Amino acid sequence: MTGPITGLLYRLNKGYLNFSDLVVGVLFDPLRDIVLITGGGSGLGKELASKFRSKKATVVVFDIKPPEEGTPDFVQGVTYVNCDVSDREAVLEKAEWVKQNVGVVTMLINNAGITMGKSLLELSFDEIETSLQVNLLSSFYTIKAFLPEMLNVKRGYIITVASTLGYLSPARLSAYGAAKSGLIALHESLTYELGPPAFNTTGVKTLLLCPGQLRTGLFQGVRTPSTLLAPELDPKDVANTLYKSVRLGKRGEMKMPLYGNLIPLVRSVPWPLAELARYLSGMDQSMKKFVGNAVTISEKSAASLNEAASIISSMLPGRSTSSSSPAIEEISS
Repeated sequence: MTGPITGLLYRLNKGYLNFSDLVVGVLFDPLRDIVLITGGGSGLGKELASKFRSKKATVVVFDIKPPEEGTPDFVQGVTYVNCDVSDREAVLEKAEWVKQNVGVVTMLINNAGITMGKSLLELSFDEIETSLQVNLLSSFYTIKAFLPEMLNVKRGYIITVASTLGYLSPARLSAYGAAKSGLIALHESLTYELGPPAFNTTGVKTLLLCPGQLRTGLFQGVRTPSTLLAPELDPKDVANTLYKSVRLGKRGEMKMPLYGNLIPLVRSVPWPLAELARYLSGMDQSMKKFVGNAVTISEKSAASLNEAASIISSMLPGRSTSSSSPAIEEISS
């Protein structure tokens, strides 16, 4: 009697494992996979780089301003690549360098982000274009650069870091919110281009992360409407949660904290109720005291301006060769 039962349990277990492989796909292996993180020089990106590296994974970071060794944001063992992700040609060039010098990237975490904290009329056209390039188009560039090799080896994980603001965007964040909405749509389309998630045969999985307000420089000075209902997230906690999900092979969407799962519902209620919810939450007043790392133009453009100013200054009698242009930073989410 024991024999048939044992055999049945064995077959059931084997069938379950085979089905799980179809649903979950190939699991992340820190000793085998190569992780590339955009905007990994600070904020959430830095915590992700630190977490994956602590598990002995090979980690590459694309950042326009990589941290210097010895600084708090520098993670030992990470390969930092100076790359302006808003520049398509730069991304393709650096991606080829990574392939030749590090190996095939099998996990891509699109995390780079910037914000301006201005109303639409206050934004210049350059600022709008830079915001969309960094927050949205850069993900198209990196996916186009790294996905073909993932498909060749039938192994890959594409993680898109969007935001709850992609579902419900407050005042003074039009460009940022539009970009994050675009990332949500990009994730959804890409997921099904790779085949039905439950029976994926390409070996490439997708995961969308939509966090609420993070305790980083990206939204410094922003007033959280309710610390109880909408608490600030510690980027280290978000990184730990994401890593656990990756190790389990999760796909689909992750929203943090709890209220993030309710935000899409606001769009389904009648307009007057949605308006009341916005008013009571104070979300459209939250950016009024924004003093964070506002970005006006990309750092690459700023560097060009500084260089030009130095050249002009050096040609003038009695002037210093140092640039007087203000420092302008592009930051990561």
